[in-house]
Amino acid sequence: MSEPTRFRLSGGSSPVGLDGPLICYHSLAEAEAAVRAADYGNLVAGSIPFDDAAASSSLYLGWRNTERLESRGASGSRADFRPDIAFNDASIADYLRLIDDALLLLRSPDSALEKIVVARAERYFYDGVVDPLAMFARIANLYPNAQSYFVEHLEQPGVYTLGASPELFLRKTGHTVTMTPLAGTIVRDTRLPESEDKQRARAVLFDAKYLAEHRHLVDFMVKGLAPFCPELDCPDEPVLVSAPGLWHLGTPITARLSDARTPVAELVAALHPSPAVCGVPQAEARAMIAGYESAREYYGGLVGWVDSDGDCEFHMALRGLELDSHRGHLTLRAGGGVVSRSRIDAEFAETSAKLATMRRVLGIPA
Repeated sequence: MSEPTRFRLSGGSSPVGLDGPLICYHSLAEAEAAVRAADYGNLVAGSIPFDDAAASSSLYLGWRNTERLESRGASGSRADFRPDIAFNDASIADYLRLIDDALLLLRSPDSALEKIVVARAERYFYDGVVDPLAMFARIANLYPNAQSYFVEHLEQPGVYTLGASPELFLRKTGHTVTMTPLAGTIVRDTRLPESEDKQRARAVLFDAKYLAEHRHLVDFMVKGLAPFCPELDCPDEPVLVSAPGLWHLGTPITARLSDARTPVAELVAALHPSPAVCGVPQAEARAMIAGYESAREYYGGLVGWVDSDGDCEFHMALRGLELDSHRGHLTLRAGGGVVSRSRIDAEFAETSAKLATMRRVLGIPA
């Protein structure tokens, strides 16, 4: 009997999967050491959680597979999904309470908090069986320009994280490190032609509020890379990045490692969780998130791979959902960066636009 599919990544680059038998790891450092030793397998792949103090990684060591699965069941029948009204209402209440309390701190001269990423969740029930690989195929077909991802949870077989990431967190190829951190977001205006909406987005996002939010993220990433990379190229200004339903500010960063053998696990530890999903200062933001939100687990974490050469590619686990085949429900989650000048209505609209990415996968009207 063949090994079940545990990991898939598909998008702009060639698809990546794993052939088994697979060896499982909760630690990126241990998994990376194993694949670099080349005793077995040539690829470690899976998910790293938002907060490793609250959840463990799901990492699998095996053999790289580049077979395309995107067409599997992509147009097949889908279940009917019903909202979990009690869960969704409680999540919205917690979301609004956290934003309200965060804004008090952000606007206080005595507080160290400068930014916090606040998220809310939606849950949907379903009857019968949902094929997780068919859902992955639908995601990949709906969002060909994103990095579609699929990971089965190591500690909870039958629970899957899937999505369509808009953001490259870290790519390492020999000495070269590249990333494109995103922060600063507005919702698309579908009433306008794209060219006009792009001009509108540029006029709105290249504003002191959004540029300051984005600078928090860029400064954090540059500071994290500095001990490893004496050479670093970071533009002074971000660029406008297109995503389904949204416009983002992004900054392409390229750096050269002083030592190509630098462990990927050390880079990840220095850079994650970044202000793109957590906040500034990191410790204060993480504590507030843990106190108000239901457990994020892999939302806001990383999904990707490390190979036997020590090269890697990780994307942010955003625009996604968790499929629990045992309990018969799916959980969607989306968030946005809150700073002192943020407005609650705009933040809520942003999360709705992000949630719409996976609602579309479920066939739920926006």
